[in-house]
Amino acid sequence: MSDNFSIPIVNTHYVSKLAKDYLSGKEINTLNPGVPVLNQLIIKAAERKFSAEKRILLVDALLQQYEKDGIKLEKDSNVYKNILSLNDSHTFSFTTGQQIHIFLGPLFFLYKIQSLIGHVKNFNKNSDTFKSIPIFWMATEDHDLAEINYVKLYGETFTWETTAGNAVGRIACEGLPELIDKIEDRADKTQENTELFKLFKKHYLSHITLAAATRSLLHEIFNDEGLVIMDADDKVLKQSFANVALKDIEEKVVFNSVKEKNAILKKSGYEPRVNPQEINFFWLDSQKRIKLKIKDGQIQKEQTSEIISLEQIQKTPEKLSPNVLLRPIYQESILPNIMYLGGSAEVEYWLPLQDAFRLLNVQYPLLVQRDSELILSKKNLEVIEKAGFVWSQLFEDEKYLATIFFENSHEKSGKVSGIISELLSHLSELKTDFEKNESTPGSIHKELSELQKGVHRLSKNISDEELRIQKENVVLNRILKLKSKFFDLRQERDEFVVNYPGVIHNKIDKDGEMDAKLILKV
Repeated sequence: MSDNFSIPIVNTHYVSKLAKDYLSGKEINTLNPGVPVLNQLIIKAAERKFSAEKRILLVDALLQQYEKDGIKLEKDSNVYKNILSLNDSHTFSFTTGQQIHIFLGPLFFLYKIQSLIGHVKNFNKNSDTFKSIPIFWMATEDHDLAEINYVKLYGETFTWETTAGNAVGRIACEGLPELIDKIEDRADKTQENTELFKLFKKHYLSHITLAAATRSLLHEIFNDEGLVIMDADDKVLKQSFANVALKDIEEKVVFNSVKEKNAILKKSGYEPRVNPQEINFFWLDSQKRIKLKIKDGQIQKEQTSEIISLEQIQKTPEKLSPNVLLRPIYQESILPNIMYLGGSAEVEYWLPLQDAFRLLNVQYPLLVQRDSELILSKKNLEVIEKAGFVWSQLFEDEKYLATIFFENSHEKSGKVSGIISELLSHLSELKTDFEKNESTPGSIHKELSELQKGVHRLSKNISDEELRIQKENVVLNRILKLKSKFFDLRQERDEFVVNYPGVIHNKIDKDGEMDAKLILKV
């Protein structure tokens, strides 16, 4: 039995309708730049413009960040080599990002990084001219502490109690060492868990910030893979972005262009992920990240009367903090990036930004959906296979599974469904014949329509009753329970790394193909 299987991500409920249509290559009016393939990345690299000055600034900023966080980069380390290679005009970045959830958060936190590294390896293997390096963008400026201050183990929630309001990356890890001890006491006493909590204790120290702890932890895990970990809450990097930020604020570029694109989305039957604001920035000051708004033509801190002038922004651009829509533009302004890898929600809010990128003279990257994973025990996989199913079929609805199960086990002849299908076919033919005859009374048309509706209702009632009876089958009932537990939910979002410590050491052996996959691990 193989330990890994995969199916296209678009064959699951893991992606939204908009992301699924984009990934399937469907035209979404003017919003679809085309689903990337490897050759497009090589072309993108040849076209990407990023000045030598910006490269030098970026390299210096990254080296200073690692030094500030107490991480000594050996000259022969892959991370150090990758950072220095950014000085080369033929080196480009592949980037993914995520909120810096404590203790590595939900499973997809690591899946994102592992998926990214797979793409980097594949690109470097197939490109003779250009080199790519993996960059993880820590969302250190997010201030929504409630989204990142907890983990769940065995269904119990463990929460980090600390003061909210500041950019989370700036918060000291005070209280986290004690929380690690509490979680470890609850966890099973396995070797994997012992190693995991030892790793956490090493990096989450009370006197350092959450950003520094996250960088240190990820560096130990992915150092050999050359993962460059970036904190964009950086004065020098913000200064290099200042002109773009000011242009957006003064001309409301993102507000106007994304509003227009969202209107197109709505007309096409999609629900926009993010609605733009007149000003899409926060202000970092006094241990708080405060939303900015436009009032009477002036920039004002929300819930206060304090005005922020353009002169203040020019002098202290490091206090300006992008929201979810400006972050992609900030990212692409300061990185020689050619690919962004994200989940379906990120695909949704990146797509309407294309005009904003163009108007702000920032190059738009190729947008790639990350891989997802599902961890299932070999025992459960054997149950699925012995019942006559392929594991991916458990994404289908219960009635479909029941039908397949009883057809495979020869416990259902399909006689009833055949009769009903034949009856509906005859009724449809009869209705067509009568419609051709203009003299046919309307009452006959009405009776035929009612008869068709009645047969459909009968079919549904029979199907529901069959499903009720079929669920009493012990084997099928077990399959439906597995479906409910593993396939109907989003394991990668609902389960945390503390529950599956082995994912940290998963060998990164993905093929880096552009089509995202759901990978089953057993």
